[in-house]
Amino acid sequence: DGFSQDENGDAVPWMSYPAIDFLGKNLTKNQSIFEFGLGASTLFFSGRVGKVVSLETRESWRGVVAKMLQEKRRENVEINLMPDGLENKNYENFAKDYAEKSGEKFDLIIVDSLKRFECAKNSVEALKPGGAIILDDSERENYKKIFDFFAQNGFKKTDFFGIAPGQLRIKNTTVFRR
Repeated sequence: DGFSQDENGDAVPWMSYPAIDFLGKNLTKNQSIFEFGLGASTLFFSGRVGKVVSLETRESWRGVVAKMLQEKRRENVEINLMPDGLENKNYENFAKDYAEKSGEKFDLIIVDSLKRFECAKNSVEALKPGGAIILDDSERENYKKIFDFFAQNGFKKTDFFGIAPGQLRIKNTTVFRR
């Protein structure tokens, strides 16, 4: 399918391998996940949790991932498309608005797309008690304000440094939890 795969042939997210290992050991079928941006992570999570809600901006990419989900008979994924996500204020509020409208909050929210600071900050209200927000590529210097925001709001962080599928550099995936 073009994605990096684990020993069982399942897609693995482009997060650091230590984070993938941690998630693989701790995800359960009674959890729900929201993700900004879909891809290999969608395939990975859909095989391990009860529900995945994704927000994507590219129609062509949505089609590619939807086809793979169908081939794997993963029917627990809801894909939402917002082509104008870069300009649309609803993008960074999507998880919060979704939780308000549906009454469903999330165990995990993955921020790996556009407007990362706004998405991370605005998604806190969409977390279940004990839930976590995952920030990928968190080694980037320009994400310092995300770390500062979570520290000021009582979140603890766990960093997972390591290489990632298809990458030969050290990167970081950070989990923020209250």
